[in-house]
Formats: sequence, C-alpha cells, structure tokens
Amino acid sequence: MKFEVKNRYTGNVQFVAEIDCDENASLSVNLGLAVKWGVKNKADLYGAYLRGADLRGADLRGAD
Repeated sequence: MKFEVKNRYTGNVQFVAEIDCDENASLSVNLGLAVKWGVKNKADLYGAYLRGADLRGADLRGAD
C-alpha cells in the first residue's frame, strides 16, 4: 500500500512510501514502516512528522 509521510511544518506530502502492511494496522505501525522504507530508499526525512511512529528495530544510522 502507499503511505504518505507529511511535513510537520507545512503539512505537504514529503514522500510516499510503498509499504507492505495490513490495511487495519495502526497509524504508528504504518508510519514506522514508512520511515524504515524512507531510510532504505534515501528519502528526505528532514521536517517529516514522525510523532508516534513505531520504530522498534529500525536502523537509522546515517539518517538525517
């Protein structure tokens, strides 16, 4: 599924992640998977609204 990550200041879509997740999963799970996808695909996460993201097990080394 496609999941939009928005900028916390402007509300504009920062990037769209292609994640494999159950449609009934919580927002925190979807957002966490999207952030992991973003790091892997070198998406610009600066200013992204990540509050509540479930980042357990995420390797964020080198992420800005």
